[in-house]
Amino acid sequence: MRRMISVTALIVAVFALLMIGACAQEKKAETAEPVSGQGTPAGDSTVIAAPTQQVAPGKVIVDEEILIGFVDEPNHHFGLARESFLKKDYAKASTEMLKGAGFVKLEATRATGDAQRMLSDAVIRLAELAQDVKGGSVASVDKLDAAFAHAEQALAYHHEVKAQEYWKAENHKSAGQDLKAASMHLENSMKYAGEKTEADTKAIMKDASDFGQKLIEGTAQAADKTGKAMQNLGTKIEEWGKRMIAPKK
Repeated sequence: MRRMISVTALIVAVFALLMIGACAQEKKAETAEPVSGQGTPAGDSTVIAAPTQQVAPGKVIVDEEILIGFVDEPNHHFGLARESFLKKDYAKASTEMLKGAGFVKLEATRATGDAQRMLSDAVIRLAELAQDVKGGSVASVDKLDAAFAHAEQALAYHHEVKAQEYWKAENHKSAGQDLKAASMHLENSMKYAGEKTEADTKAIMKDASDFGQKLIEGTAQAADKTGKAMQNLGTKIEEWGKRMIAPKK
């Protein structure tokens, strides 16, 4: 049975904003299809089907099969925010940052423990910086890059934790989706931080992404090798997180 998650109407409003913008450029989708893969191309529109079960007022239900399709949306909006900032369009940069923060907050609704705390901290940081950007008090794009790197690392940690949970529960497809997402977010984080990715780190990210894809496809793989790929990626994500908060020499 697919898991369903409950999110506040405020966060779902982010989806509404994105869908309105997408529909203005291309034909509205006629059916609600789950989105698969590593993110949705810019401009694509997706209809989220209304749930049949009753939920508390002010909340909606989103299928995790749909949510995983938006895995690259934070990076998409961070990129647009960065581009707008460099063009001195601070209002748009702020709006794009808040959209990205909305997707990070959406992921936080299915996170627990340290992952949830890290994602929530990232959302607060992005929201506060977005207001400063809108007010014109941010002088350098470096501040945006630092916030984006922080958010992407938090997402990488979160998705790796979820991959481990699904792997233990023998939900291989979901484990593969989150494993691929974790690898992607780690790469994004290092990119925003201006970090040169070493060969061993590239190999670990590629292994994780490759094993993740095989899990999604249902291709039989040695359990010890898959588990090792997850463990190696998790170690790199934690190491990178510690390096990000370490004092600069």
